[in-house]
Amino acid sequence: MLKFFILSFIVLTHPLHVSLLSVEYSEKSDSFNVFLKIYADDFLLDYRLLTGDDSTRFDFIAKKETAEPLLRKYLNEKVQIFAEGKKLDGKLLTLESSDGELKMNLVFNNNKKSKNYRVKNLIMTDLYKDQSNLLIFRYGDYEEGIKLTAEKQEQNFIVK
Repeated sequence: MLKFFILSFIVLTHPLHVSLLSVEYSEKSDSFNVFLKIYADDFLLDYRLLTGDDSTRFDFIAKKETAEPLLRKYLNEKVQIFAEGKKLDGKLLTLESSDGELKMNLVFNNNKKSKNYRVKNLIMTDLYKDQSNLLIFRYGDYEEGIKLTAEKQEQNFIVK
């Protein structure tokens, strides 16, 4: 019985280090629609590690106009999509903050139809050794889900 309580305590007190990234190609707009979900407290730690700025305070609801440019800077460094080796430009479309989570929708414009894509997710990989960045990549009928980690931060996708 004591072992059960000790194991329960360890499981319940150990934080989960995870993000979810969904990348879906839209043929209509020749762009990638991207959804990202991360925990707000982990984002703040990772943002401060990236920028060295401990003074910035984020109010994701009341001060969206000041939070969004800082998020754009962070996302430009941490989430990257390459088409045939060329980095695509990403733009933050929406931001929602609730229950300690940040949910964002982004769009990455594709410059031309490519067959070779690389997705990098560096979110919290410098912060936690056990970081799991779950990635779902969809392009037409092609779909693949993988787990990126601090050791494996990117994945190549070849579509037909």
